[in-house]
Amino acid sequence: FLEMLIDTYAKFIEEWGKQLRREPYEKACMQVHKRLQVINEEMSNQRGWICIKEITWRVKTPDSCLNKMLDKGYAADVELAAEKLNDIAGVRAVCYFLDDMYQVMEMLRTTPGYEFIKVKDYVKKPKASGYQSLHLIMKIPVGEQMVKVETQIRTQAMDFWSDIEHHFVYKTNNLNIEECEEEFLKCSKSIRKIDKQMLKIRRKIENTQ
Repeated sequence: FLEMLIDTYAKFIEEWGKQLRREPYEKACMQVHKRLQVINEEMSNQRGWICIKEITWRVKTPDSCLNKMLDKGYAADVELAAEKLNDIAGVRAVCYFLDDMYQVMEMLRTTPGYEFIKVKDYVKKPKASGYQSLHLIMKIPVGEQMVKVETQIRTQAMDFWSDIEHHFVYKTNNLNIEECEEEFLKCSKSIRKIDKQMLKIRRKIENTQ
């Protein structure tokens, strides 16, 4: 049984590692990346400042796909993974201000050909850990198929918190990290206040011009 299980996992990794399997997700990411660049240019010309600081993307590795399938209790099947996993293709946009995040989301929503599946607003309602971000699950036309992409939109402060938390909690599997969870939550609340205060300052400056 163990040998059969290992063989199943090995076949999953091999299949997902093929460029033919990855290519549609890579093209979908590049398409959303390009669309976000256009949105940033349009918003920046309108508002008078650069609205999106950074745009990045990635396609999950075969190992990461397999681990997530197993964590969710799914079989190690490539077709099932394509159906069940929403974040195989991932794009991230880091904005300067809170209101920019929501305008970017709306402009993505109205992009011709983009099909929105779900919006998870962890800004208005952060996760219990303190995590904050907008998650947009959508389907992007790539050739004759529709490919799922998860686009995350967050501020610089949210991105900083997420990177640190992801590194020390999600990646390290530190058994003693529970001692720091309260501190992470406090930092998240502080970041929320800072983002709101920075937006307030920007609007005050705009009103005096």
